[in-house]
Amino acid sequence: MSNRIYALLVGINDYPVEVGKLSGCVNDVDNFNQYLRDSCDPAQLAVEVLKNSDATRGNIINQFRNHLGQAREGDVALFQYCGHGARWASASAFKALYPDGKDEGLVCFDSRSPGGYDLADKELAVLIDELARHNPHLAVILDSCHSGSGTRGADAYNGLRARVTHEVSSERPLESYLDGYYSRQEQLFVPAARHVLLAACERTQKAQEDPANRCGVFSSTLLEVLNKSRGKLSYADLFVRCRSAIQSRVLNQNPMFETFGQFNSNAGF
Repeated sequence: MSNRIYALLVGINDYPVEVGKLSGCVNDVDNFNQYLRDSCDPAQLAVEVLKNSDATRGNIINQFRNHLGQAREGDVALFQYCGHGARWASASAFKALYPDGKDEGLVCFDSRSPGGYDLADKELAVLIDELARHNPHLAVILDSCHSGSGTRGADAYNGLRARVTHEVSSERPLESYLDGYYSRQEQLFVPAARHVLLAACERTQKAQEDPANRCGVFSSTLLEVLNKSRGKLSYADLFVRCRSAIQSRVLNQNPMFETFGQFNSNAGF
């Protein structure tokens, strides 16, 4: 049994018009928050929720460091993001490591404001590395497009909608990544600390949401599997059950569960 469960839940529906509004992300966060409250000892649970205009890039980074950053060995640190995912032309310095020249990022409420940036996979990797130094059980849940590499019009016939917004083709400056983290390195290196990533889809795919039921396909399926099992299953079992259920509902969305740094996939969720 963990000592404390620190959760940061982020859901954004009301993006600016030029980004594109969504309909199910806030519900996904509310539903997962309720699941945690129903399943966990209230004395153990510490949840912070950022919705819509509160989910700015600065607020997400601040809560990641200051709220989740309280987790220590024996604790759980859990980050959930439901919103747009997008690609952005990465700084050219990353080409040697990632020849495709793209960041896969989380689109914060203010990401596309003048001077704004998405929270890139390479930045999320740094935030995770900061948390992992204290050795908590660290889990990341991403329900957004391109989320399969999130820590580094599909199905329209069913009335589903992709959680993706437009790609940015202008190159991002190296010094813009998380307070200049990478511009200070003598040799460019992206950290890969111990954690598990539960992603809605592969890095080349789109994550679908159901506007009629106002929920994400991945988030709602994840909760359905957890509720049926009463949470008593391993990450490996959770992956198999979620993948099977989603593939029966969506044509081109394969959830990805990735472990890093020798994270034990047979550990209980």
